[in-house]
Amino acid sequence: MFWDTDIQRFKDSVPVGGAIVFNAYPLDVDVNFARNHAAADKWTWYYLTVGQVSLYAQDEWQASQRFKLTYGLRADRSLYFNSRYNSANLNPDGTFAGSYTTGKPTVPNNDNLTLFDKDGKPVTNGQGKDLDNTRLPKGLLLSPRLGFNWDVEGNRTIQIRGGSGLFTGRFPFVWVGNHIGNPFSFFYNATDKDFRWPQVWRTNVGTDFKIPYGTIFSFDIAYTKDIKGMMVRNYKLGTPTGTLNSGTGDKRNIYKASDQGTANAYVFTNTDVGYQFNITLQAQQNFANGLYAMVGYNYLIAKDASSISAEISSDAFDRNPILNNANQARLTPSLYGNKHRFIGALSKKFEYGTKKALATTVSLFGTLTSGNRFAYVYGGDINNDGTTSNDLLYVPTDAEIDVMNFAPLTDVNGKVQDAAAQRIALKWFIQQDDYLRNRRGQYTEKYGAETPWFSEVDLRILQDFNFKAGKSTRTIQFSIDILNLGNLLNSDWGVRKYATTSGYYQPLSVSLAGSVPTYQFDPTARTTFIASPDLISRWQMQFGIRFIF
Repeated sequence: MFWDTDIQRFKDSVPVGGAIVFNAYPLDVDVNFARNHAAADKWTWYYLTVGQVSLYAQDEWQASQRFKLTYGLRADRSLYFNSRYNSANLNPDGTFAGSYTTGKPTVPNNDNLTLFDKDGKPVTNGQGKDLDNTRLPKGLLLSPRLGFNWDVEGNRTIQIRGGSGLFTGRFPFVWVGNHIGNPFSFFYNATDKDFRWPQVWRTNVGTDFKIPYGTIFSFDIAYTKDIKGMMVRNYKLGTPTGTLNSGTGDKRNIYKASDQGTANAYVFTNTDVGYQFNITLQAQQNFANGLYAMVGYNYLIAKDASSISAEISSDAFDRNPILNNANQARLTPSLYGNKHRFIGALSKKFEYGTKKALATTVSLFGTLTSGNRFAYVYGGDINNDGTTSNDLLYVPTDAEIDVMNFAPLTDVNGKVQDAAAQRIALKWFIQQDDYLRNRRGQYTEKYGAETPWFSEVDLRILQDFNFKAGKSTRTIQFSIDILNLGNLLNSDWGVRKYATTSGYYQPLSVSLAGSVPTYQFDPTARTTFIASPDLISRWQMQFGIRFIF
């Protein structure tokens, strides 16, 4: 809000009306504007009432006593009601000007903008043109699917099941809200004319095998392909034609002024780049003495072009780590989904008392999971695309660090660190990080890094009090749940570690002058991962009561 300033300048400037806001005007200007605006009580509103109509038809064919085929077709269509934009016009001092800016479904943006599509080709803007912000996403979505179940032996000891089909998710109408609420060129949102709501094609097959001892083994495999994936692109950006002059192996493409259009235009588009591959193994056994045991394992490979982690269009673009062309859909690991996950459960019910009026159930649940994914990116805009959080890091060798330009940095302790100190510290930081150490002379991968493995054991205790009420049995059940039991026993157990909570980690800052970068690294940064202070790393206990009738 106050641009490049410090607290002392703020304290000195504000009382005397100094130009503190963006180094251009006094803070009192904004304060008075806000006061007058509040007094006028006239605001910007946009309205969106939506609906989704769905129809599903299904039939079954019992081909034999052992084989059943199920097939169906689902149809979905989005509906919009009373969509409009209404904004009070204000005078420079924040008072109401007596008029409104309105539009249905939003205010048409007919500005003569220089824009580019995902391939860098020119795009026309305005009603009836390539990019028309009065056009909302619509169209009928058809989702056929097929499923089967085969009882191989006819006695349910071996069953094979599976299916394949097109699936449409719930419509994310928040994107339409972005579209309607941001019609102006300083923060322009629109939807590509060929946009369709997200769809995937999913195929899976699985089997359940029951051995004579009663143990059930399950195996499932699934493959999901993005058909209409979602990706926010900035149509201000064309194809980057510049080259970074870093003095290292980092020779990425950067955006020249001639590669860019008039204003940021965040456009909702589709891509078919992305897939998920999933394998699950499980074994479970119910014993005669009330003991239940289960173990399982899941393996997941998930890749996409954009792991959207925000509902705001600009955030969805800014948080998508890139190399070279920011609008290119590249197949890379997804932010979501852990590659390996082991699970286990053990439960035992003890019945006792007169006519077994009392029962205690003790259950343990455990997981061991590979780390969450994240990306190493620069803190700064090294490719000149206007975003300071999406440029993948280049990992320099020790020799390259010696020729990199470093600007003096004041660390968190107030000490000024010169270039020599930053170079030494950066070399040490890369060496202590397994991922970075093995990628010297290369770029980091989008979501290619993982946090350390983590585990958790939970405990549940149920106490039943059974009693007769007429001819029926009623139960009062008390429950105690302890989440992250290990952390209750030892404060060092059950603690997760992470480098970032946002999906992107920025250990190295950068600024760009022309095509030449200058870096800053804080020597107080000694390790990549820190212990999470969040609730997920703390034990929790909850109590419950339930009446069963």
